[in-house]
Parts: sequence; C-alpha cells; structure tokens
Amino acid sequence: MKLIFKTDTNIAAETALIFTHPKEQAIKQQIEMAIQMKEKTITAVNTMNNRNIQVPIRAILIVESEERMCNLRLTTGELYLYPKRLKYAEADFINNGFIRINNQTIINIKEVKQFAPTTNARIELSLSDGSTYFISRHYIKNFRRALS
Repeated sequence: MKLIFKTDTNIAAETALIFTHPKEQAIKQQIEMAIQMKEKTITAVNTMNNRNIQVPIRAILIVESEERMCNLRLTTGELYLYPKRLKYAEADFINNGFIRINNQTIINIKEVKQFAPTTNARIELSLSDGSTYFISRHYIKNFRRALS
C-alpha cells in the first residue's frame, strides 16, 4: 500500500481526509481502530456493577464534584463516577478541551452551544444536551481565554 500525505489549510484542524479504493474496506476499519486506540481515555467506575470502564475523554460532557468523587456525564447521558476530588481531576481534563466554570463543575468547551451574560457578573451556558450552567465571575477569564 502506498501512503500520500497532503496538507490543506481549508479544512478544520482536527480533520483528516482519507481516500481509498472501494475494495479496501479492511484498511478503513484498521485506520478507525488505530484512531480509537490512540484516543485518550480515563478509568471511571460504573455504579451499576462497581466495575471500572474506559471512557473516551471526548465523550465526556460534564465533570461535577460530589463529596470526595466526581460524576462524569457523557454526551450520551450515561453517568459514571471518577474516583478523584475535583481539584485533582481538573489536571486530567484541563488540557483536553475542558474548562472549570465554578467550584463544582468542569465542562467540555466543545459542547457549549450558546452563552449569555446574567446578573452578578456571571455567564449562563447552554450545552449540547440542553442543560444550563453558570460560570462564576472568578472563572470568566478562563472561559474567555478558552474561546479565543
């Protein structure tokens, strides 16, 4: 097999365009598997059976503090536990497209659909699943920096 790499500034930064012959479906599946294997995952706890599960970081919508653990809500609506306090979990998420918006919540910035200012110097966010959250005034600078 011959590989040819070209770059194009007209496509998004996280996009790869791959052309193959229709008879090469096995190659397509191998490439998809390789990409899935490379994706960063974290180990969470399934509360239904107390088993550990590997969750892709890109599938996480919200990380919320709950006592000494965190709840992970996925874009599919599933809930898992992350066995770390929020202040330690923040280091795992902050470099992967997540921002902290208040003392209890970290969100996936890619899932923000709209935002608007509200009273008391706060911002209200609407996420892709329809939920709304408020950014406290102490975390607004981080939010603005993440948008630029």
